Order: sequence, then structure tokens, then C-alpha cells
Amino acid sequence: MAKAPKKAAALPVPAAPAAPVPKKAARTQKNMLDLGKQKVAVYASPKIAHAMKELTEDMSLYEGVRFTQILEAVYKQGNKDGARNAFEQIHAGVKAAEKAVPHQNPGKPKKR
Repeated sequence: MAKAPKKAAALPVPAAPAAPVPKKAARTQKNMLDLGKQKVAVYASPKIAHAMKELTEDMSLYEGVRFTQILEAVYKQGNKDGARNAFEQIHAGVKAAEKAVPHQNPGKPKKR
């Protein structure tokens, strides 16, 4: 008498996939603004991005030029402020290094 084949072990049933975790809204959004000569990426909160979109939607040519001039001025000032902050950090580091070196001006040698 032939032996009956053994039953295969039951494979585990995969659990139902978990519900996807909802992603939160990004804190900042990248907005590309065309300033004529160059494009500038403006990272702003969703509220600011929405306000910029509303401002630029129904804008006349005059208002658009004025808005562009304001944005260019703000962008240039930001570049200047960033450069100034970088140089201030460098100068602070140099001053700290100078204080760390125990330098004394040469003078009259001590008598022995």
C-alpha cells in the first residue's frame, strides 16, 4: 500500500496592508519666480506661497514691474546679508585663534 503524500505546511497568510500614513504638508514650498534676467527660487510657507500666487494672478504690467523690482531688491539684500554673516563668522574665528596663541612681543631679555 502506497503512502499518502504529506500535506504541505500551511503558508502564513499575509496580513492586510496597513493603512498608509498620511503625509504632512511641507513646511516650505519652492516657488520659482521669473525676474526677467534670472529665475529665483523662493522657499516660503504654504500661506506665503498662496499669497504670492494671488498677487501675481491678476496683475497689470505696471504692478508686475513694481513687484519684480521689490523682489529683486529683497533678493540682493539677502545676498549681501548672507555674505556679511559669513565674513563676520570668519573674523570671529580669526580673533579666537589669535587669542588662543600665547604671543608676546619680544622685549629686553631677562637678566640671569
